[in-house]
Amino acid sequence: MSDIDRETRGNAGLQEEVPEGVTRKLESDAAPPEPKPRQAETKKLKPEPVDMVPAATPSAYLGLTRQEMNWAAVAHASILLTFLLAVTTGGIAAILGPIVPALIWYSFRDRSKYVADQARQATIYQVAGLLALLALAVVGAVLVAVGLAVSAVLLVVIVGVVLLPIMIIVALLWVVALVFLPIAQVIYGCYAALEAYNGRPFRYRWIADLIDRYEAQA
Repeated sequence: MSDIDRETRGNAGLQEEVPEGVTRKLESDAAPPEPKPRQAETKKLKPEPVDMVPAATPSAYLGLTRQEMNWAAVAHASILLTFLLAVTTGGIAAILGPIVPALIWYSFRDRSKYVADQARQATIYQVAGLLALLALAVVGAVLVAVGLAVSAVLLVVIVGVVLLPIMIIVALLWVVALVFLPIAQVIYGCYAALEAYNGRPFRYRWIADLIDRYEAQA
């Protein structure tokens, strides 16, 4: 056996024999043991206490009662009665329609400011509408009659021939206005009734401003 073989076997024997109590150093190639995954602990939440207090009933809009809103809506919706009386009697009994909101206004003047204000506006609105229709009917009828009469007299000249078609168009527009104006008033009044039924302080255009100026002067 050669000296090289003896030295190799001697080194191997030294590597195998490790004295007790001596910690063997791990080789660099050896990987450390992986730690075990930690299980997530589920934490049970405590149930939140249920509020046993019953929910409060929402109050009416602006502190109004259902009765106040109903009467305000009736005051505005009474324009339907005014329109029905005007159609069935040829406009003669239409003046009786505004009596309904006027009575509501008188009844609630000391009981509910909201109902009294809405009924007062409805009364003035219906009366103003009737006066506007009356003025339109009278003034329009006079103008159309005079215009057609003048056109008939002037038919012998060129001016009469030109004026007659114009007066016919004016007469047609006048009839259309007489038909659609009360319908527009009814639609506006019904919209006011819906707003009042929901408790909203409705204000008629121009009429509410006139009332405010009157109260400021008074």
